[in-house]
Amino acid sequence: MKKLPQYLFDLERFGASPAKILARLNGSAANAPPILTVTMPKSGTNLLQRILVLHPALSRAWLPTLGRRNAKKWSRPREFFSPISSGKIVSSHFDFDENLARLMSEDLGYKILLMVRDPRDTVISDIHYILTWPGHPLKDQISALPDDKARMLELIEGRNGVRNIRDQFLRFSDWTKFAHTIRFEDAVGSGGGGSDSAQLSVVKGIFDYIGLPLTEADARSIATNARSPKTQTFRTGRIRNWETLYDQDVKNAFRAVAGDLLIELGYETGTEW
Repeated sequence: MKKLPQYLFDLERFGASPAKILARLNGSAANAPPILTVTMPKSGTNLLQRILVLHPALSRAWLPTLGRRNAKKWSRPREFFSPISSGKIVSSHFDFDENLARLMSEDLGYKILLMVRDPRDTVISDIHYILTWPGHPLKDQISALPDDKARMLELIEGRNGVRNIRDQFLRFSDWTKFAHTIRFEDAVGSGGGGSDSAQLSVVKGIFDYIGLPLTEADARSIATNARSPKTQTFRTGRIRNWETLYDQDVKNAFRAVAGDLLIELGYETGTEW
């Protein structure tokens, strides 16, 4: 159940706040491109969206987060995405598809942003989401396991029909060829265990890529307010939670499945972690 601050944030992110209405009336929103955000589930979807909607010219399109679950809705992508107006954000968990990527970036002029996160932390966040979100297709399966260790191994190794963590990540990785890529760890700031200077750099980089100018004060304001529990699925938003929750068995399982992936992503330099 949403709380009042979450409903108020919905007004802001969907463009119904006074500042957003004014941006449309004075034409500043017309100078912004349409935006597609792509994230692996539990990898900072709401953090990235909040950074964007804190700019007065940007607001989310009146759409759910798009992905496999609602593929029929956007099954004819040119017809679906063409009418979305300037300054609108489409949130997605799209598997990489080169035809879709070229349509969005080259034909329709979308700016594409990809958020990535340490896969070890996405496992933990995903478990909490599965257990608490009504109607999640894996809820009964994951709930039936005896403890969180068993749940982590289920998602890491891909047991009982679940996609393993390596394959889950690789669904999205090739978006880097068409997108401006942001690391969750750099975007979360000191409130989430990261760095405020890295967060400010991320904010500036995002809006430079989009082509929307920011004053230094505006960039700092967005960075300061980016982390917020107002989003409905916010839990802790912290980095490196895995360090306190992975025992040696879980670490070994992750190394076997995706240890090389962590090195490729720059989260580790070797297998001794």
